[in-house]
Amino acid sequence: MSKELLTRLRLKRDMHKKWKRGEITKEEFKCIANSCREKVRKAKGQNELRLARDIKNNKKGFFAYIGRKRKNKEAIGPLQGEDGVMMTRDREKAELLNAFFASVFSQKESHLQLQQHGMDEGLGEIQPQIGKQVVQEHLASLNEFKSPGPDQLHPRVLKELAEVISEPLAIIFESSSRMGEVPADWRRANVVPIFKKGKKNDPNNYRPVSLTLIPSKILEKIIKEVVCEHLETNAVIPNSQHGFTKNKSCQTNLISFFDRVTSWVDTGNAVDVAYLDFSKAFDKVPHDLLANKLVKCGLAKTTVRCICNWLSERTQRVLTNASSSSWKEETSGVPQGSVLGPVLFNIFINDLDEGLEGTIIKFADDTKLGGIANTPEDRSRIQNDLDRLERWAETNKMKFNRDKCKILHFGRKNGNQRYRMGDAWLDSSTCEKDLGVLVDNKLNMSLQCDAAAKKANGILACICQECFECDFLLLGRGLDWMAHEVSSNSIIL
Repeated sequence: MSKELLTRLRLKRDMHKKWKRGEITKEEFKCIANSCREKVRKAKGQNELRLARDIKNNKKGFFAYIGRKRKNKEAIGPLQGEDGVMMTRDREKAELLNAFFASVFSQKESHLQLQQHGMDEGLGEIQPQIGKQVVQEHLASLNEFKSPGPDQLHPRVLKELAEVISEPLAIIFESSSRMGEVPADWRRANVVPIFKKGKKNDPNNYRPVSLTLIPSKILEKIIKEVVCEHLETNAVIPNSQHGFTKNKSCQTNLISFFDRVTSWVDTGNAVDVAYLDFSKAFDKVPHDLLANKLVKCGLAKTTVRCICNWLSERTQRVLTNASSSSWKEETSGVPQGSVLGPVLFNIFINDLDEGLEGTIIKFADDTKLGGIANTPEDRSRIQNDLDRLERWAETNKMKFNRDKCKILHFGRKNGNQRYRMGDAWLDSSTCEKDLGVLVDNKLNMSLQCDAAAKKANGILACICQECFECDFLLLGRGLDWMAHEVSSNSIIL
């Protein structure tokens, strides 16, 4: 917004107050309001025209704007409790969601075991150097549009006061890193429920995302840098993991796996692929087992102690609309929405592929297991791998969601062998969504192209309806993008 437009908006607000006090007439206020509305409309049109003209250099900005137009932020509606009663009040909904999120946690381990687990091994003491300059750089790079944590201290305030508060924060961070203790307030989180899919009145269809304190996030970033440097230097994370890993992504996951699958199918082999789904994976990680794995991967014991303390005695409350629930303890898991969470989960699941004979590839907890299935011996090897994965889940207090685990059979001579996970038989499927890409058992991308075209048409409809100041130009840009989107998705594999 220009200074002139901001001045007009302030004038409109002042005139509204004067009208309410009876100092001006309604007609005078309406004249100012209409003038202001016209200027806002023109500014919006100019912004849209600028985005459309600069789409080649700023494609991300253009589609971020269109994406915001298409999003409908809806308040959480009535939720159904276990007894079938519908909760309509915001406080009741917050309590119901918090109780559900807490119900999936694993059983709490003793505080002493969490703090001392594996600490007697002689590990190196490489301490991160946390000076004023380092903290100031982190504060300066804060995204001021992010939500604050339970302290309601907005990141913009911290960013503007970076030079003043960087030194005391550096002292706190240095002390926490050295002593392996995190302030208790930094282990609290506001949980925002994010709807996934399905029925909106079912609490199971919401994902908990934690909003933690900004200083806590900065400390997490500093610890993460130390942990990631160690993991990369010592090649701790295997090539099978593509989630939250440097130089890897959804695309590298899809390309590396299906390059192997298509090469098998092209040479006339039958191929079976199991799509595996963990139930509440991030929330069920046992802290004591995670501590043991942190020690095993060679991290310094003060770093492990600091991470364990950060995970211990965490509390959360759920925010729904304008209300909040009471506080509940997080007895297991790594917080979704935190900086450290994904890295810690990668370490926890790192030994999943030990002893497997087939090809396994992961993106965080999304796991695919595949192999050639020409002979009974081949199919037996795949079943043995599934049995090993089931034993791993039991040992690590995790659980597969067997209803969501599916088998895809590729190849013309595939015998469609049935496989089981534990004592449950897995269903076969003709099409699965793999990291957002629809894959069918014929390796045909037509379904994915149709889905991409449908999404592009929705974007074009939004452009035509909302971006009224530059319809034709934006429509042409949108058509170009739709063609690019469809062609890109048709060749991704």
